[in-house]
Amino acid sequence: MGYTFTIRPATPEDANQIHELHTSSVKALCQSHYSSEQITQWLKNRTPQGYVPGIERGEMFVAVDGARSVGFGHAIPGEVVAVFVDPEWARHGVGRAVLGEGIKRARSGYRGAVHLDATLNAQEFYKKMGFVEVERKTVGRNEVLLPVIVMELRDEPYPPHYGCP
Repeated sequence: MGYTFTIRPATPEDANQIHELHTSSVKALCQSHYSSEQITQWLKNRTPQGYVPGIERGEMFVAVDGARSVGFGHAIPGEVVAVFVDPEWARHGVGRAVLGEGIKRARSGYRGAVHLDATLNAQEFYKKMGFVEVERKTVGRNEVLLPVIVMELRDEPYPPHYGCP
């Protein structure tokens, strides 16, 4: 399989694939750090329509291989809200590229550190990308609490290794 992809703004037509990708990514990539109950509750009540407001505000983007979404991100000024990768495409540069796009968008018109809530399984990835741990906290998802790590990328320009491979 050739791992070539491009990043483009998400459209409402992408909502179903984003939903499927988000669900499969959490189930496959987070299972080593979260219990099956936590994952079930995390994903409970999610629907494709839940992504549409962020898409319509221009905050979401997708990494695509042809017509297939292989990753997606969500960013607002000062924060990378989400970075998720199709499990089949993990460790092939998609996460790095999606994060790079998220950082670019989070810094657009914003000065200061860029923040994100890292899942426990993604902490090392974000560290490699220059983020530092700020604090540990829990976030509620339906009927469970999920431990996450608040991380930030300080004001200095991010390393040149971001972006598509």
